[in-house]
Amino acid sequence: MIEKVERILVIQLRQLGDVLLTTPALRTIRKKFPSSKIAFLVDKKFEPLLRYNPHLDLIITRDPEEKFEPVKTILRVRKFAPDLLIDYLANPRTTVISLFSGAKISLTSADNRRAIFYKLKVRPKGRYVPELKISLLEPFGISESDLSLVFNYPESAKAKITQMLKKMGISGKFMVALDLFHKRPARQWPVEFFIEIADRLVEHYQAEVVITCLPENRSRAEQALKLARNPHHLVSNLDLFEFSALISKVKFFLGGDGGGKHIAVSQNTPSFTILGPSGTGWTPLSGHHQTASLDLDCRPCSYQQCPKPDHPCERGLSPEVVWEKLKFFIESKIL
Repeated sequence: MIEKVERILVIQLRQLGDVLLTTPALRTIRKKFPSSKIAFLVDKKFEPLLRYNPHLDLIITRDPEEKFEPVKTILRVRKFAPDLLIDYLANPRTTVISLFSGAKISLTSADNRRAIFYKLKVRPKGRYVPELKISLLEPFGISESDLSLVFNYPESAKAKITQMLKKMGISGKFMVALDLFHKRPARQWPVEFFIEIADRLVEHYQAEVVITCLPENRSRAEQALKLARNPHHLVSNLDLFEFSALISKVKFFLGGDGGGKHIAVSQNTPSFTILGPSGTGWTPLSGHHQTASLDLDCRPCSYQQCPKPDHPCERGLSPEVVWEKLKFFIESKIL
């Protein structure tokens, strides 16, 4: 071990959830090394998740579209000159960055097949992903029970959402956010199933359902809404700050196992997740964050596309089964 750690670099290039799930580790690193300079290397797309993080001194962004990006990223890292480098991704790109970083100690999970290229390898422990990330820091005498996620955003985002909801005529008494799509087809619950649940929320609880999606999915969402028995609200033009401000105002978040769920966790907003093929390690051990899934031999898995034609973990999970679990969640944790 090095005697003094003055500069620490944490690497988690992507995805939205993975970056947010690293924020508890940042908090613990800051507590252990209060006077050290802490930097985070992340893809440009996800920089907003860290922009207002109080535990960071510097964000180093990587733009995959930048000319000569690999060399430029390595030069930026070398300019920071980390004493300790913690690579939570350890993919081919970040392994090269680690090797050329000049760090005195490079650390990653011993379970990663590229761990041989790092000076320190630690076997992760725990169930929830932030636990696993923090457990890699044990060689430095770091342990932590606070697993809360950190995502701060400016007041302007809150003001815009307040104005938007007022313009849409939403009272906010029982507002639910429903994230309709997932970028991985294997994690996509049928949209008609989601619409059925949205209708039942209106009919049983007089809910105001705000359906969210990316701008490129708006036409798909509009088509899906034609299946609805009741009117719902569609929003597709929010940035990460505005989306988070919206989630902070709803009674609970409903969606697939993706970034939206982790944003809900970061805002202390209850969530109900359709797990599909995902494992339970991405969900906090809390009654305010519950899930629905089928007990199948083939799950969890990491397929982008389900190799089975009937996609059993998603299409086999009926709205009726989800509704019964969701009702219990609402009546025991929300109302």
